[in-house]
Parts: sequence; structure tokens; C-alpha cells
Amino acid sequence: MAAVQQRLDLSITARQADILLDTLVDKSVETDHYLLSYPKDEPDKTDTCCDAHVARFEQRALQRKTLLERKAEVQHLVALIEAIRPAFEVSGSSPVSTAAVDLSGVTLVDRDAAGKTHEQPLADIGSAGTLIDPDSGEHLELIAAFVHR
Repeated sequence: MAAVQQRLDLSITARQADILLDTLVDKSVETDHYLLSYPKDEPDKTDTCCDAHVARFEQRALQRKTLLERKAEVQHLVALIEAIRPAFEVSGSSPVSTAAVDLSGVTLVDRDAAGKTHEQPLADIGSAGTLIDPDSGEHLELIAAFVHR
């Protein structure tokens, strides 16, 4: 049986897009602030001196990983909102008019550590997640998003 592709339509005013973009940027800055509390991936000598410190380090490492994943998702959403902004400019819409964008036509472009680009339909993120470099296990860097017309 063929998989049914989900279609997500979004109607948003230019003003709402601006508010959403501002909120996402704030969330990104907030996440960066929290990440300052988790500066390292590798334990220090004091983190491995006893079971309690090892457990505490592992908990901090898990929290850091969660924050980094949130940061990547927020960056993807910022790129998405920035990708639909031209729809407002092209249509000459006012800040209160609505532009409808078919998000099933949005493709994200990521770059790996070697500089190679990879495309991923936005619809795939819900089921497959964001693209990950198989060598490092890190999320790829989002460099662009575009809307197919």
C-alpha cells in the first residue's frame, strides 16, 4: 500500500509571519543562553570521579543534546518562514492580507561537513526528522529553503 503524503496548508498574514519569525528568533537566542550552561560534550576528571558525578554528567549531556536538537528545529522553522516571505512581497499584500502557502511544496537544503548539499522535502521532517550526517551523527546545517510553485 502506498504511503499517503500529508498536505499541510498554512494561511498567515504578513504581520503574523513577522510575529512568528520574531518569536522563533527569541527562542533561538534563549536556547543559546541555556546552552552556555552545557559547554562541553566530554567529561572532565571531576565528572568521572564517582558514580554520582558520572550520572550528573550524563544528565547534563542529555539536556545539552535536547537543547541542540531544539536549536536545529528552530533554525529550520526560521528558514521556512523566511522562505514564504517572498509570497507576501510578490503578491503586494499588505500587512493584514493573507497569503496561502502550500507547505508540501517546501524543500529544505542542508549542507554536510564536506560541503555537499542535500535536499529534503519539508513533509519528510514529521516522519523522518531532519537530515543527519552519517559520519558525525550531527544535524546538517540548514542553508536554504525554497517553495516549488
